[in-house]
Amino acid sequence: MTPPDAKKKVLVVESNDATATAFQKQLQDAGFDARCTWSGHEALALVQSNEFDVLLTDSYLPYLHAADFLERLSRLPLQPWVVVMRGGTSSESLRRYRNLGASSVVNKRDAAQVVQAVSACCEKEPLAKVSVH
Repeated sequence: MTPPDAKKKVLVVESNDATATAFQKQLQDAGFDARCTWSGHEALALVQSNEFDVLLTDSYLPYLHAADFLERLSRLPLQPWVVVMRGGTSSESLRRYRNLGASSVVNKRDAAQVVQAVSACCEKEPLAKVSVH
């Protein structure tokens, strides 16, 4: 868990380098310690070896669908809050990703909404100190 006076740690999981870098910069400008990876597999390894407060992930990940990614993430003993980004936010996708453990689903084309969702997660009681096993 990040100490209360430290910057909250966010892992951005996005396969498009330009998009990942843009979100990383926006989050850093908003006061977060943001790091990027393009791979769901790498993100799972990073979450196991680092304590992130929030994981911001695209719904499309190469080699690992976001639903499979969230299911694997749910098996880890320590978990960050998860915000899923999509091109749109239908009620079906909201329900689906929330059932898989996402705290929110946002439109990735709305940068303000993305940053707001990450900020809202950081105001909640951290999941990173809750063991699911």
